[in-house]
Amino acid sequence: MRILVARCEIAYHGRAVTRLGAGDRVILFKTDGSLCVHADRGYKPLNYMPGPTTVSQDGDVIRVYRPASDESLVIVLHEVFEDSALDLEDEAVLQRDGAERQIHVLLERAPETIEAGLLVLERERFTDTGPIDLFCRDTDGRTVVVEVKRTRAVAAHVEQLTRYCERVDLDPAHAPCRGILVAPDIAPQARVMCESRGYVFVALDYDVLKGEVAPELTLFDG
Repeated sequence: MRILVARCEIAYHGRAVTRLGAGDRVILFKTDGSLCVHADRGYKPLNYMPGPTTVSQDGDVIRVYRPASDESLVIVLHEVFEDSALDLEDEAVLQRDGAERQIHVLLERAPETIEAGLLVLERERFTDTGPIDLFCRDTDGRTVVVEVKRTRAVAAHVEQLTRYCERVDLDPAHAPCRGILVAPDIAPQARVMCESRGYVFVALDYDVLKGEVAPELTLFDG
């Protein structure tokens, strides 16, 4: 990882065109090609770029390009305070509370309880908008984003699924993806939102998933 602390200005071209004036910032160039620009305050990055990217530097100008989404960042350095490269090792996996993580593990082992023929490619796939619970492929070869809730699904959960789908759709290799919301129940407003956005809601009894009661599965296609 390269850690660059500098006074800089930044221009972004992609889904929009933005410019960030000069300021003191921390820029993280990660080994997977992703990049984050942080200010002295707040936890959210001012700018970010998912990997893989290509990075080139010519004097005080750094250019970052992401071919998958045709996005680019141009960083103009005014003054460099620190510039270092570190070889980091971290094989640990973030574990959520036991009950929720157990549900994810069980669904990963039995994805057919969500949809026949569904194949789980990755569990808790990282994105800059949060981890996707289950990153899957359906029988038609289409990418499927699955958001799992232990309690009743509400409008905010549909919005969360939307953010994940929008992020995945930036990669042409996975666009257009499908969205599936899995929960024991769903609020009326959330059901309407699922319908309007073309998502599938699966009402799943987690006691069934754990093998504690007889199976019962309800599917709603939005």
